[in-house]
Amino acid sequence: MFYSLAVVLCLAVLFIVLAGSCFLCTLVLWAGRRWLPLLSARTRANFLFTLRALPFLLSGWITLGFVLPAFLRFEPRSSNEMLGVRLLTLAALGAFVIAAAAVRSSRILTATHRAQKEWGTHSRALRIAGVEIPVYASEISPLLAVTGLFRPQVFVSARVVEKLSPGELFAAIAHELAHVSALVNLKQLILKITGAPKWLKLGLGSDAMWVSASEMAADEGALVGGATALDLSSALVKVAALSRRIPAFDMIAASHFLPPVAPSCLATRVSHLSKLLESEGQPVRTVTKHGKYWFAFSLLIFVVGYAACVSAVLPWVHEVLELLVR
Repeated sequence: MFYSLAVVLCLAVLFIVLAGSCFLCTLVLWAGRRWLPLLSARTRANFLFTLRALPFLLSGWITLGFVLPAFLRFEPRSSNEMLGVRLLTLAALGAFVIAAAAVRSSRILTATHRAQKEWGTHSRALRIAGVEIPVYASEISPLLAVTGLFRPQVFVSARVVEKLSPGELFAAIAHELAHVSALVNLKQLILKITGAPKWLKLGLGSDAMWVSASEMAADEGALVGGATALDLSSALVKVAALSRRIPAFDMIAASHFLPPVAPSCLATRVSHLSKLLESEGQPVRTVTKHGKYWFAFSLLIFVVGYAACVSAVLPWVHEVLELLVR
């Protein structure tokens, strides 16, 4: 009974925190839609990703970092507390969320591995100056995409290689390399695993907004990597003309040059590149080493803060758990 109660309580709290934080994050997104365009593309993409992933990270952290330790430390082993219908219902909803995420993860990873293997079946390696990761031209690949979470590979359709000039091809691949640097495939996988069902969409389009922002941020990253705005915008137009007869691969962990999730962002990207073309020669903001150090420093502060306060907070958490059981 002791371990059954622990599992039920953890699942129930996970669902409560998840539902509450999803509601709050939705309100924040709704309230901030007006000032989001004022942010840079990279900042906007990071903000939207954080807002979407925060409920799941927060619910997992509170459940494993506070609820489970509080229960194991203060709950007597001989506890005979009965499990009510309300608590069991919340636990069932929490279990459903975890099971759905696990099933989605398995399907997406399997589909990604299958697609990558299929694309590489009839492909040849390409040598592109300044590009260190493997690049392949394939007859059955999508137009242009980068796959892999930790060992990225770029697949380019043979028709794209034929249509694009060397400068345009380099610009398009530089765009994909910017996705690799920003860990977009991993972020994309997290968003797809934790996304709400289609019948539960709230109409705010946060995923499409994130895709659009991350694509514009990758365009800026391509310019930092040596591409020109003219070559990149020209590659966009040519690939868009070819993409009308190509099926979309939107349920795999891959970053497409023209993402099927948000096809309407093409006009926004071209407009954004036009503005960059007008101001070409001016520095484009990008991530610096100091930014990476700042993230590591923030993570260290978070861990130290948690270790310092967890012992003082656990008794309060156990009292809340008692109220939930009753």
